[in-house]
Amino acid sequence: MRAPSPMILLLGFLGLVPFLVTGYLASAWRSPSDAQAMTALLAYSAVILSFLGAVHWGFAIAEPPQSLAGLAPLPRSQDPAHRPRLVMGVVPALIGWVALLIGLLIPAPSIALCVLIAGFLATNIGEHGAHRRGWVPGTYLWLRWILTVIVVAILVTVLVLRLTGARIIL
Repeated sequence: MRAPSPMILLLGFLGLVPFLVTGYLASAWRSPSDAQAMTALLAYSAVILSFLGAVHWGFAIAEPPQSLAGLAPLPRSQDPAHRPRLVMGVVPALIGWVALLIGLLIPAPSIALCVLIAGFLATNIGEHGAHRRGWVPGTYLWLRWILTVIVVAILVTVLVLRLTGARIIL
C-alpha cells in the first residue's frame, strides 16, 4: 500500500482544525459564545459526515457497471451490487442531519455529540467492510481511520467535559 500524497495528507489534517478550534472553544469557558462554538462543532461534524458519505457515492458511480452473463449492464441504481454503496453514500449525511437537529431544536448538544460519535464510528466500520469488498483503496482507509480516531477523540473529550462540567484551561 502506498502512502497518500502529501497534498491529501495536508488537506486531511487541515480538516481537523475546525474540530480542534470549535471543540476547544465549546469546552474552555462558560459564556454565550460556548453555545455558538458547540453549534459550530455540531454543524462542521455534520458536514464532514456528509462528505464521508459522498465519497462512497462517488466511488459507486465512478465504477463502470458490470454486465451479468453477457447481458447489457444494469443502470447503477438497479444494480444490486451498487445498492449498499449508494446507501452508504447517504446514511452518514442523514445521521449528521439528525444530530444537528437534536443539537439545535431540542436543544440537546450532548445527545447530538453521541449521535455524531456513533455516526463517525459506524461510517468507519462500514468503510472497513467496503475495503474488504474492494470498494475503497487501502490508502483511503488508512487515512480515514487516523482522521476518524482523532475526530472521535475530540468529540468524546468535548462530551465528557460537558457532562462533568469541567473546563479546559489554557
